[in-house]
Amino acid sequence: MTVFIVLAALLAALAVGLVVWPLFRPRQDEAGKPVTGSPVAAVAIAVALPALAFVLYFSLSDWPWNPQAQVQAQADGESAPLAQMASQLAERLSREKGDAEGWKMLGRTYVVMNDFPKALDAYQQAYTLTSGSDMDALLGYAEARVLVNEADFEGEAGRLFTQAVREAPSNPKALWYAGLTEFRRQDLAAARTHWQALRTLGGPPEILQIVDARIAEIDSTIGPAQEATPVAAAAPAQPVTAPAAAATPAAVPTGEGIDLRIAVAPALAGRVPPGTTLFVLARSSAGGPPLAAVRRSSSELPLDITLTDANAMIPGTSLKQVDSLALVARVSLTGRPIASAGDLYGEVRYDPASSGRINLTIDRVVE
Repeated sequence: MTVFIVLAALLAALAVGLVVWPLFRPRQDEAGKPVTGSPVAAVAIAVALPALAFVLYFSLSDWPWNPQAQVQAQADGESAPLAQMASQLAERLSREKGDAEGWKMLGRTYVVMNDFPKALDAYQQAYTLTSGSDMDALLGYAEARVLVNEADFEGEAGRLFTQAVREAPSNPKALWYAGLTEFRRQDLAAARTHWQALRTLGGPPEILQIVDARIAEIDSTIGPAQEATPVAAAAPAQPVTAPAAAATPAAVPTGEGIDLRIAVAPALAGRVPPGTTLFVLARSSAGGPPLAAVRRSSSELPLDITLTDANAMIPGTSLKQVDSLALVARVSLTGRPIASAGDLYGEVRYDPASSGRINLTIDRVVE
């Protein structure tokens, strides 16, 4: 567009010059007498000619000068046939309501058009007609539900995704959405199991890149899986959940780990919702990911707990190998391991060479 404007300006200037130059140049009349040029007329034409060209161009041309408007015009042109097709298909299905394949096609079309409420209606028809026995209809219906309302991962859509991966454990779409469902439930080990199984199936590089990023995020939070082979990745993730089971005080005798007494400061006692996720972490004072972690409930506060090497995020890691530890207890209002604004937490420094119970008070708020 810039090149076009420059060329148009040069051509306009050339045209103006060719027209006004004779008006400036002295000449002779028919009798041979000298006649001076007409600067006033030349200036008038020099101003009027580009203005006239400008008016004619914008009156006759429909070219969109705004790049964003140009892109939108192109998109509208491309979506028009799709909208027409969807309208025709919807009209046919209104007469032939028993066509489950047609309803699925209509649902897919509306998803491409980003019309999610209509996609939900179409997929619901297909799901009802097939009584939930058609996997494409089931997954399309569940997907449309979360596209309309993401919170439905915790509702009917989440239940359907779990059912889908149980009935079709090699279905990529089922594995992806089942992983998202477990991730939102904070069952990170189960989410990783689904996504690792999806990873072994292969697929488009851009999709695998997203899957790898999700798995890496989980690994940095709860540590890598103890068995990383593709076959083991598709198996139940019981080795990953073992640290949470070993987190109970009865699992390790007092004195063999870090004994903690966790309580909430009186000033914040009224701000702790019952049943909220409580994370207890040990990390190096120098920073970095947690070395050990335990997940409990705020309803257990005040809580006596012992952190041991059995709670290590990476098998084989020993808390005694770190010169100085930061012990953190955090009430996560979102239920996620990563701190969010509004979470309540407390932190103390700990020397592994010391002994005795550590008092850890939750007395701060994440800004």
